Amino acid sequence: MAADGSATLPAGRRWLVRGLLALATVVAIAAIFAVWANRQVLDAENWSETSSELLANDAIRTQVAAYLVDQLYEQVDVQAEVAAALPARLEPLAGPAANGLRQLAERRTERLLGRPLVQRAWEEANRLTAQQFIDIAEGDSRAVTLAGNAVVLNLREVLRDLVTRLGGPGRLVNRIPDDAARVTIMTADEVGTLQNAFNAVKGMSAFLPGLSVALFVLAVFLAPGRRRRTIAFAGGGFVFAGAVVLVGRGITGDAVVDALAGTEAGHAPAEAVWSIGTEMLRDVAQAAIVMGLPVVAAAWLAGPTRPAVALRRTAAPWLRTRPDLAYAAVAALILLVVAWGPIPATRMVLPVLLFTLLAVSGVAVLRRQIAEEFPEATTTRLRLPTVDGVKRAVRTTTTPLRPRGGPAITRLDELERLAALHDRGVLSDDEFAAEKRLVVAGHPEEVM
Repeated sequence: MAADGSATLPAGRRWLVRGLLALATVVAIAAIFAVWANRQVLDAENWSETSSELLANDAIRTQVAAYLVDQLYEQVDVQAEVAAALPARLEPLAGPAANGLRQLAERRTERLLGRPLVQRAWEEANRLTAQQFIDIAEGDSRAVTLAGNAVVLNLREVLRDLVTRLGGPGRLVNRIPDDAARVTIMTADEVGTLQNAFNAVKGMSAFLPGLSVALFVLAVFLAPGRRRRTIAFAGGGFVFAGAVVLVGRGITGDAVVDALAGTEAGHAPAEAVWSIGTEMLRDVAQAAIVMGLPVVAAAWLAGPTRPAVALRRTAAPWLRTRPDLAYAAVAALILLVVAWGPIPATRMVLPVLLFTLLAVSGVAVLRRQIAEEFPEATTTRLRLPTVDGVKRAVRTTTTPLRPRGGPAITRLDELERLAALHDRGVLSDDEFAAEKRLVVAGHPEEVM
């Protein structure tokens, strides 16, 4: 396999392979964003789950509570309602009482938004909005709302429920107009742009990941004699793409949060919205890194470096004579990763099956390479250095000490020790030959 990394390609072919690797990496970056947009924005269930995570955040829940109470006070004359309930002589206190009730309502509403029933109503409102968004994007004419062909988050039912839970009278609940607590997500003027973007994202999320993999495979195919190194660069391309997206998410997030916040008070909820809203983007980017790292590691393990050769020599007896143990170790490792679940993909059937297939194929390729490199390796041979070490220890304790100034061990002992080190990969062929000449020349002290 050493020759695989040192073969020379024609200049044109070499630059073509490099260009394909670079293009595949750029496509991988675009694929990460496309997959995220498709799963996050164009999936009603994912949208509603994200909305639940948003409401679970303290800073966002405070802002939502303030918005709902503002809507109540804008749509209903609370001061007049309070004045009507007070005796005539106390009517001047209606204003301060209404303001005090406002502050009390905000605190109570924030607590109520943490209740399961209210959260389910919030989640359902967001799910309906997401479906409305998707229907309009797909050109479904039935998705025309009271606000026109626009996307609207309707929180009126949530507001009515909260007023009831706050102890408001039935007439106050009935006075909340139909258009109260309606948040316009997208105006009618933006629908055309949405529909074009929808079709593009939907197509790219299915096409770009496959295109990226195909470009990497083509680069490997066009690099005979250097395929191991090209595979390493392909795995590194996925790692680089994921890292670029993660760094970009952090840098872009600062600008987006500053634009959304407006004021210092709005900074915390805006930061929470960005963090939660792009959490799936982070997951997809991390999945690309997790997919690329084993490819890089496998290419290194098959390479000509001394540590890699030593590892292959050490594993050779077991991989050649006990493949059942090798595949059992792979299965155990996959089960540990699935149990750990570092990324969402490790909890999905298809990605886990793909990882398993790649791992099994990698072990099969490694066994074939080791069989060519170390055809005589056996588990018995692996134990020989340990047996020799015991024999030498026994021989040393039972052999009389040599005269002062003589060698501590015999020449045969030194040769056996060097042979054991050579078999274990500690000494290369050239190093073994050089050390052997020193021992034969009668200078054992130079090898101790």
